[in-house]
Amino acid sequence: MTIFAEIFHMIQRIQSVYLLLVAVTGILLYGFPLVSLVPSQAGASPAIYHISALQVESLVNGTSVLYVRYWPTLILNALIIAFSVFTILQFKKRSFQLKCVNGLMLMILVLLVLFALDIERLRSGAAASHMITFNVYTALPVIQVILVRMAAGGIKKDEALVRSADRLR
Repeated sequence: MTIFAEIFHMIQRIQSVYLLLVAVTGILLYGFPLVSLVPSQAGASPAIYHISALQVESLVNGTSVLYVRYWPTLILNALIIAFSVFTILQFKKRSFQLKCVNGLMLMILVLLVLFALDIERLRSGAAASHMITFNVYTALPVIQVILVRMAAGGIKKDEALVRSADRLR
């Protein structure tokens, strides 16, 4: 019964929900394309490229082919997912959890830079007639940054509440 009580206590804290949403959005980064390169002219190469955290997929004449797999983004996104779950489990050590959240923020910002480099690398390798189209899922890494920032705010509020309760004693 005490395990369930601890899990309930952990889930009722808002920063745990934010960090769980960071992990869920990290999983979504694997499945959905963030950016697509589509031909901008009618006579251009018919290849369409979809970039996700998992791979770059090429669609030519309706058939999907793995174009390239970017390992750094794949591994870093997996680390972000695992580290956000690890950070949730550190709910009893608020100061350490805050340091973990700051590290998580840094990892997400590095992932954003890697995505930008991957997009630029693919854009320079594709035909000049291709243009970048952003999908709804392009906002997922930005949403992760916002959620991590909100989790840090929740941890700071908890820490301030505990310190004020200690002063009253």
